[in-house]
Amino acid sequence: MRIRSSNFVIVGDELFKSGISALLLKCLADPQATCIIEEIHRGICGMHSGERLMATRVLRAGYYWPILKSDCQAYVQKCKECQQFGNTYRQPPEALSQLKFLIVAIDYFTKWIEACPLAKITTENVQKFTWKSIICRFGIPHSLVGYRLTYGADAMILVEVGEMSHRCCFQQ
Repeated sequence: MRIRSSNFVIVGDELFKSGISALLLKCLADPQATCIIEEIHRGICGMHSGERLMATRVLRAGYYWPILKSDCQAYVQKCKECQQFGNTYRQPPEALSQLKFLIVAIDYFTKWIEACPLAKITTENVQKFTWKSIICRFGIPHSLVGYRLTYGADAMILVEVGEMSHRCCFQQ
């Protein structure tokens, strides 16, 4: 308690908190804090900034209260203009047509890509894409490798272990 109280000073009848840059920040009660937030957010120089920038502006103006950041966040969330015209860059882009999904097949050896936009992802659509874009174009694959190795992993030859695979067939 003694360490926390060393950051606060009483000047006259008002409580101040010493800031990082050695400025004294005036401590406010709830009604005064709401008025300051509203003035900074909507006032003459207000530009409907986000909660972090608004909290920084309150501190630069020389005011402080313990729940400053949460009050700024709550005020921005209640502001109709900020919610209506806010940045939507965190949302995925909307499709221009009804084709919202994309099925992609990549040949990692030749870096060839086959893609097809789809309205719905169904088994029939996937089968049509596989048949039309892969099998009819390149033919039926003669061997399929069901396991892949990542870089730096040890390879295990199945013949040495004695396991059956599609690549080898041995008699005992």
